[in-house]
Amino acid sequence: MQRREFMALLGGALTTWPGAASAQTAGRLRRIGILSTAREGDAEGTKRLAAFSLRLQELGWTEGKNLQIDVRFAYNDDRLRQAATELIEIAPDAILSTTSTATRALMSATATIPIVAAITGDPIGLGFTKDLSHPTANITGFSTFNDTLAAKRVEMLHEIVPAMRIAALMWVPVNPQQVLLESQTRAAAQAHGIELLSLPIKSADDIAPALATAQGQHAAAIIVAADPLTTVNGRAIIDGCISWKMPAMHTYPFETKNGALLSYGIDGTDNFRRSAEYADRILKGTKIVDLPFQEPTRLTLSINLQTARAIGIKVPPTLLALADEVVE
Repeated sequence: MQRREFMALLGGALTTWPGAASAQTAGRLRRIGILSTAREGDAEGTKRLAAFSLRLQELGWTEGKNLQIDVRFAYNDDRLRQAATELIEIAPDAILSTTSTATRALMSATATIPIVAAITGDPIGLGFTKDLSHPTANITGFSTFNDTLAAKRVEMLHEIVPAMRIAALMWVPVNPQQVLLESQTRAAAQAHGIELLSLPIKSADDIAPALATAQGQHAAAIIVAADPLTTVNGRAIIDGCISWKMPAMHTYPFETKNGALLSYGIDGTDNFRRSAEYADRILKGTKIVDLPFQEPTRLTLSINLQTARAIGIKVPPTLLALADEVVE
């Protein structure tokens, strides 16, 4: 994606490009690449990139004066590898990666350009580093990983459906983090005496059959793992769960606002703001080894009561009392 297209995408959040010649007179232009696995124009993806850019602006980086941002969108594996190569050929000063899948592609393409992972799973488990405090490769960033996250999601669903004996997990095997998530969720379910029905999906065509399998196997609830495939197709998943009257746990608050019953996870937009702060420090000379991976600072529980009524679920007052956001 070109600079002008990126600024249009952000709805004019950045200043207007005044021309390469005048920009160069202000000093060497620093360059940041962005590899996004969201679809171009996706509302949530646009919001996150805008948060990243605006935080950079607050830190003194203005597009067209001292900064150039180049974005590549890559939804499938083939395009992801191509987009990663394109960004490396540009030779930016740093690259922002939006997901673990994007980070894995970039890691295969460069071992020298600093990479800030705005959203990543377990950095050690994924092979991004051997040490969280002092990153050992060219990658740092902000983890969604938390030892208790899978257990809390299962626990909350169990509180909503106390008689639950089977729970389903919709996940994407090509996402390197989700193999670990599947095993953590299975262990958490077993701790509550619940059988986990694994529903791996590879494409949007797998969503409806997976939900039908969950219903046919008498799953009392479903956890939908966060991945570009599940968020981009969130409408189909949410509508399907409501149609089957199946309680569903998602990750992001925007999913609850779109009709999901529950979500519990990080504030993705905040991660992008924090990533801008790391990018700023890299542009000013800080080495990756001095930028530790950060764990989530806040997990948000969102509940949609309209959806609860639609599927005939009464949310316990104890869970409502814990909610950060309630959609009436």
